[in-house]
Amino acid sequence: MERFLLDTHILIWFLDEDTKLNKHIREGISYFQNDYFISIEALHEIITLRTVGKIDLQLDLMQITQILKNHNIKILPIELFHLKTLEHLSIPVINGKRHLDPSDRMMIAQVTPIEYKQSFK
Repeated sequence: MERFLLDTHILIWFLDEDTKLNKHIREGISYFQNDYFISIEALHEIITLRTVGKIDLQLDLMQITQILKNHNIKILPIELFHLKTLEHLSIPVINGKRHLDPSDRMMIAQVTPIEYKQSFK
């Protein structure tokens, strides 16, 4: 069984039953074919996007967390070692532009290999 961290947009599309989400990904989540995780940062980002009117997701936080529980999607907390990892992440350049999205960077820090994290303890 593989393990996947769902980014915020995948999570939004899943929660909103949006057709933008690839059918195979939706089925994988719905039928528990792998271990799926989200960062607590994704929930923070959803609340922020909804508050500023960038998304129209009609679910509140309690409904979202219930859906996550029903689909066995685990929520990863942000720990001190994630912040230490974040401190050392370089800023990626994608298509010639620096990718500065703080939520994406936090999620990258959360999935950095455990051996790298051990060096910060």
